[in-house]
Amino acid sequence: MTDDTIHITRWGDSGPRVVLIHGGMQGSKSGGDRHFMAQSQLGENGWQVLAPDRPGHGRSKAPGRPDDPEADGEWVAQLLGDGAHLVGHSFGGCVVLNAAARHPSAVHSLTLIEPAMQNLAADDPHVEDFARKMKEAMTGATSPADRSTRFSTLVGIPPAIRDLTSPEERTRMGQAIVQLKLPSEETLQKQLSELRKEGVPLLIVTGGWNPAFEAVAAKISSMGGGRHVVVRCDHHIPQLISDEFNQVLTDFMEESDSSAKREASGP
Repeated sequence: MTDDTIHITRWGDSGPRVVLIHGGMQGSKSGGDRHFMAQSQLGENGWQVLAPDRPGHGRSKAPGRPDDPEADGEWVAQLLGDGAHLVGHSFGGCVVLNAAARHPSAVHSLTLIEPAMQNLAADDPHVEDFARKMKEAMTGATSPADRSTRFSTLVGIPPAIRDLTSPEERTRMGQAIVQLKLPSEETLQKQLSELRKEGVPLLIVTGGWNPAFEAVAAKISSMGGGRHVVVRCDHHIPQLISDEFNQVLTDFMEESDSSAKREASGP
């Protein structure tokens, strides 16, 4: 990873490091700064925040490969430095889990926001229904742009954000959707198990709007020994809805740091 391939927005120049990884599909002009615009406040409150544009998103160069949590996890792990809090939304949740599993000792906490980990709960009726609707939406699309619109609508991207994409973006995103790589159930189970063994604090945040995402969050929480919190909203991006998410995240990160300091000081 080099500065000329990954564009990084930074908020705050001191304090504990927080790395925010966004979701979405390649071809979108939206990067980390737009997906996490409400988290810029963290930089004003004592945190050093990094919000990269994933390859092929925003202002980062196209990687010449599909969206891939393993490939992205490699460069995200480099951003951990001596230690950082990791936050991932949607597909970005798969990316940060991969990064955390690479260097768990450098992860102060891990927060997953409605992560794209349906493979963990594929036998849940709500997840099965969601998968069926997704298959119907993808096979019924009349063009890549239509595929992108159908996908965004089904996963709960609010119209105010969805409508910002141009027809050209929707075409590129629709082409990227069919190539996107998601981690298998086995991979996710292994990564969560490793992080639980290492004692990495885990938080899963959902909006309560979609029972499939709630079922996935419950499964992740159980497997990873994490905490599941609902920040009520009617779409897939609870981090943008109000100050509630920032407060939940701040409390969790502060609690994780305090626990780590107590453990380091010993009895």
